[in-house]
Amino acid sequence: MPSRVRRGAAVVAVAGGALSLVGAAAPDPATPTGAVDPADAGATTALRLTTDASAAEAAVPPLAEQRSLRPVAPATDVLDAAGLVKAVRLAERQAVAEAERKAAAQRAEAERKAAAAKAAAVTGSLGCTLSTAGLGPVKPWVADAAEFLGCLFGRPPMIGVASRGNASDHPSGHALDFMMRGAAGDRLAACALRNKEALGITYVIWKQRINYGSGWETMDDRGGETANHYDHVHISFATSAPGGRPAAC
Repeated sequence: MPSRVRRGAAVVAVAGGALSLVGAAAPDPATPTGAVDPADAGATTALRLTTDASAAEAAVPPLAEQRSLRPVAPATDVLDAAGLVKAVRLAERQAVAEAERKAAAQRAEAERKAAAAKAAAVTGSLGCTLSTAGLGPVKPWVADAAEFLGCLFGRPPMIGVASRGNASDHPSGHALDFMMRGAAGDRLAACALRNKEALGITYVIWKQRINYGSGWETMDDRGGETANHYDHVHISFATSAPGGRPAAC
C-alpha cells in the first residue's frame, strides 16, 4: 500500500495527460499506513477526472472541414429559334391546307345536294325514278343529267365511266353515252343542247358531228358506226356543278 501524502507537501503538475510531482512529499505520521485522508480523496478524484478528460479530448479527432455547397442549375437545351420558326410555319401551312380541303369538300357537297334537289324536282314531275348506279363513279351533276334525260327518253341504255383509247371524258366521270338511233337520238341531242347551261354540258356528239352550243360541225370519219356516233349520243360535262333548273323537252 502506498504511503499517505500529506496535503500541501507536494505540487502536482498536469501536462499532456501526464502527472509530475514538483518538490518533495513526506509521509504524514498522523495517518496510518494504507489509510486515505478524506480531504485528500476529493483532490485525488478531481485529479483523476481532469486527467481522463484531457486524454479523452486528445483522442477526439478534429471536426471534419465543412465545405460550402453551391447550387447547380439544371441543364437546359439551347433554344433553336430558326427551327422553332420553321415548325410554326409548317404547322400554319398544314392548318390552312386542311381548312381549304374541308371548305372544298363542303362546297362540293352543297353543290351535289343542290343539283340533286333540282333534278329531283324535274324528274319528280315526270313521275320517273331512274337508278344511275350502273354508270360508275360519275360526277353528281352527270348522274343528275342521266336521270333527267333518261326519264324523258324512255330509259335507254347508258354508259358512264369507261376506258377509251383516245382522249375522252369518260374515264374521269364527265361523260355519258345514250345508246339510241334515228329520231330518238335527234330529240335527245336537241334536248341536251337546250339544257346545256342547266345541265353543265360542254358539247354533244351525234352522227359524226359535234356541237359546243353554237351549231353542228362535221367531224372526221373515224371508220365505223360506233366510232362516228351513229348508234349513240355522246354528251360531255363541265368539271364543276352547273346552276339553274333543266326544262322538259
